[in-house]
Amino acid sequence: MSRTAPDPLLERVAREPHASALQARSASWTRVELLRAADGLAAALLAEGVGEGDRVAGLLDDDAPAVALIHATRRLGAVHVPLNRRAAPAELRYQLETAGAAIVLADAANIDVARAVAPAGVTVDRVEALLAAAPCGLPPVLRTEVDLGAPATIVFTSGTTGRPRGAVLTHDNHRASAHAWAGLLRPVPGHRWLACLPLFHVAGLAIVTRTTRWGAPLQLLDHYDAQAVSAALDDGVTHLSLVPSQLADLLDRRDGLAPPAHLAAVLLGGGPIPTELLVRARAAGYRVLTTYGMTETGSGIASGGADPATVADPTAGRALPGVKLRVVPDGAADGSGQILVRGEMVFSGYLDEPGATEAVLRDGWLHTGDIGTLDADGLLRIADRRGDLIVSGGENVYSTEVEEVLYRHPAVLEAAVFGVPDERLGETLAAVIMRKPGADIDVEAVKTHVAARLARFKVPEHVWLQRDPLPRLPSGKIYKRALREQAIRALA
Repeated sequence: MSRTAPDPLLERVAREPHASALQARSASWTRVELLRAADGLAAALLAEGVGEGDRVAGLLDDDAPAVALIHATRRLGAVHVPLNRRAAPAELRYQLETAGAAIVLADAANIDVARAVAPAGVTVDRVEALLAAAPCGLPPVLRTEVDLGAPATIVFTSGTTGRPRGAVLTHDNHRASAHAWAGLLRPVPGHRWLACLPLFHVAGLAIVTRTTRWGAPLQLLDHYDAQAVSAALDDGVTHLSLVPSQLADLLDRRDGLAPPAHLAAVLLGGGPIPTELLVRARAAGYRVLTTYGMTETGSGIASGGADPATVADPTAGRALPGVKLRVVPDGAADGSGQILVRGEMVFSGYLDEPGATEAVLRDGWLHTGDIGTLDADGLLRIADRRGDLIVSGGENVYSTEVEEVLYRHPAVLEAAVFGVPDERLGETLAAVIMRKPGADIDVEAVKTHVAARLARFKVPEHVWLQRDPLPRLPSGKIYKRALREQAIRALA
């Protein structure tokens, strides 16, 4: 039996139609104006033949039309497929073919790429034209109720360990994720969110879901800019999500300026978080909440920094309300093992990949592939993320542990540690380091720094130093697979 719930935007419009809903580059909308834009877009899509269950891809900048599309697909009972506009053309074509998209909507900045990559038979439309040509009378088929078990979104994983997969998130997954975060953040009138993470990534998408369900105004930046973020904080933003490099940039931009009193929380995730950065931000007065999550859980499922124990230990976090965690020990002396997750926010599976789905969804638990520990007090500590565990000469090396040590060196701005093939050891450690402007360090100094703090087998055998930023995925994570491939070519 299907479960339904009222459309969350309709609920908010009924309560306070003229309250602010969205502030973006191209438009600022009240709730009722957002609903009109979404419904107009839904009607235009319907005229294009889009119906229930059809997959609607969006290759869009982070602007008002992207938000309207999220709501429009829900009103139609269609499935939203946000495309990574930073992906290569071949990757975009693969995502469209995999998703089986019926239509692609693109804005002026992305329309040429959309037309070039769309498979034969897939319609490509300018989203601005559809919004402008929306019929005056809305069709009666637009849904006021949401089928919670139906697919809402297909979000492609970041592809850190292989080809991206289409993770199918239901309306209930999105609802449960927003509810879990509400249990921690306790939204109240007056909260206002800033989104500067891309809306094609699950973390950015989750902000749209939360603000809609909580009735909080959303301010949307089309790209991260430290000056714009700092100005938004001073202008009344109470919540925002950042990746570590963005937080470091923001702190540098504000140059010791204390956060405004109304700033309630900075959510921080998207990869390893240097302890030094957390200490610096919290010492400056920022309430930083670390997050742990993944595409398959519709955003974060654990957080640190909301209670004294996790403030005292920056490496620790707790499960959000409604989330259950387990760790299956693998025999390591520290009791670490694979992290398992259960909750209504856990995705329904990978699109058209039953084998891959069965591999991660077993016995009612999501097997994340990530390694960590969970103590009797419910404190979760992440030892390493999936694919980042290095086994060298039979010894397990957590890349995050080595990176944490590297970040303590005053000359290091960014660091990535990964394994490369080795005939004798199976794998050996490699590191790529971005030096701070004006700072100097050589390879031997890097090795000496690590050797003074960690076991010999944890010292990188190969080190590359550079002044250019390390490559990143749209989520903000350092793209280790690309670095590893470059290293293997360099060592060949």
